[in-house]
Amino acid sequence: MIDLLKNEICKLRRQGFLLFLLLLATFPVILGGARTIMGGNEFELSKLFFFANNQISMFFPVTIFILVGSLFYIEYKNGTYINYITYGYSKTKLFLSKIILANLIGILLSILTAIIFSFSIVVANKIGVNIIHDVSWTSLMIGYFIETIIIIVVTNSIGAIVINLSRSMVITSILGVIYGFVSALFIGMDFGYFVSGSFAYRLSMYFIDATSYYDNPEKSTIIGIICVIASNIIFLIVGMNIFSRKKTIER
Repeated sequence: MIDLLKNEICKLRRQGFLLFLLLLATFPVILGGARTIMGGNEFELSKLFFFANNQISMFFPVTIFILVGSLFYIEYKNGTYINYITYGYSKTKLFLSKIILANLIGILLSILTAIIFSFSIVVANKIGVNIIHDVSWTSLMIGYFIETIIIIVVTNSIGAIVINLSRSMVITSILGVIYGFVSALFIGMDFGYFVSGSFAYRLSMYFIDATSYYDNPEKSTIIGIICVIASNIIFLIVGMNIFSRKKTIER
């Protein structure tokens, strides 16, 4: 598994899409930061995060879809998949190595996004914009990282299914955009905790404003967590089975 992870990292170093993913992942906070710096003399921290998080809830799933799609598409594009099989590497380990790496990169993108958001607040303060800290920074960051980690692990599992069925980055990217919008669509609905992305958003906002959460917090949280865990396990198993099927080239 370690060797496979090292190979995946080496292949990524030769790809140019990581810069694009970085720009896509950080675009919401760059936009929010620019709005803060140029938009006025006073802002509430909760409203700044609310504005950025609305964009993150749509853009971040798209970023993760493209990320995991690219990791698998490299094999189909370069024809290197058969090399692993020829040398006896386990398909399951190959699949998991890509998922693990996609999760790790997703977390790094999440951290960089948080750093850029924090930096924009510091810059705003330096140039005279009054940032009213109406919420705890710690609570804000806890909610943010819970949200992004849920998005990362579930979206990677779904994206792996899509790319291994379609073997097309165009189709994967389009479905990634649709997935992001659909997740955002369920955010305001009372049963949104059944949808992992929507639940993750509402859970993150709970740390800022408890009144924005579901009417029955305990029930919603339990069901939401169960759905996140169960759906991720199911999607991983399905994705692994699809990837492990015999390809035409193996017959």
